[in-house]
Amino acid sequence: MSTRIPKAARPRRAGALELRKQPAQQRSRTTIEDVLTAAAQVFEAHGYAAGTTNRIAERAGVSIGTLYQYFPNKEALAVALLERHLADGMRRMADWVARCVAEPRGLHATLHVFVEGMLDLHAGRPRLQHILLEETPLPPRLHDAMLRAERDAAKIVAGLLRMQPDVRRKNLEQASHLAVQTVEALTHRFAAHPDQGLSRRAFATELVAMLEAYFASDADCRE
Repeated sequence: MSTRIPKAARPRRAGALELRKQPAQQRSRTTIEDVLTAAAQVFEAHGYAAGTTNRIAERAGVSIGTLYQYFPNKEALAVALLERHLADGMRRMADWVARCVAEPRGLHATLHVFVEGMLDLHAGRPRLQHILLEETPLPPRLHDAMLRAERDAAKIVAGLLRMQPDVRRKNLEQASHLAVQTVEALTHRFAAHPDQGLSRRAFATELVAMLEAYFASDADCRE
């Protein structure tokens, strides 16, 4: 999931943003993990523009040649990190649904679990997420993947909230799409700029109250 859908970058030649070869051995998989960890640290410390592959290789403790065996450029590293962020977001959505199905709860508590999960998603490395989402040129396939992730998340939210008797929205998928975008944007901003005069608990309480009032209203758009 993403905070904002950045404009897609101009298409690159095929394979320019892909992993060059799939790791067949544990040693290779460890090298890739080390390089991606280093890339995250370098982008976080220096920004995207100054996050060179030389800095990343040095931080990972590998030669630049070894880095290029797996990743053709730093754009490919950023894409790999963003794909992991998307996958993590969808795993958290699945966990939220599983918790709410296993332990049924009211609308307020259901929304509270959702908001807390999104806060946790963005709390880890907010500067890195901001850099990847706002500064990195995205290939069209990742741009499309981010849009699909938002749509999938909205369908998940709508499906779960249909079981809530207090929900009065008739066009629940449309309402859920707006809610997902709102929660994503606000939790990302709160993580990146926490000094907003609100504690995390107060922020979550206010956001849940806003969502609860929205879903409990039957004032659907008629246009």
